[in-house]
Amino acid sequence: MYIKFEQDSFGHEEASVSCSKPENGCVDSLSIFHSEKAVEELLQQTPVAGMDEHLIEFSEALRTVAKALRRAAEGKASAQAEAAEWKRRYELERTRNIQMEQKGY
Repeated sequence: MYIKFEQDSFGHEEASVSCSKPENGCVDSLSIFHSEKAVEELLQQTPVAGMDEHLIEFSEALRTVAKALRRAAEGKASAQAEAAEWKRRYELERTRNIQMEQKGY
């Protein structure tokens, strides 16, 4: 019995099992049992490993999105603070100009 592991272009691991025929032409029932058991174990383990890989990739993608959102929020907060500062300066200048006009300057 031969078990071959391969990865496809998406990084998913696939297993293939091949059994060679005995030289006398008779198939040993014990080897069939072991082959079936090996295939059953592979079928049970491979999806879990694949699922773990997908969950890890998804988790990394979520972290990347969270970082981008955090940066955007920080940028927005910074822009709002700068806008508030310019508005405060504008209001001070405007108040000063109104006071100067009232005094006749």
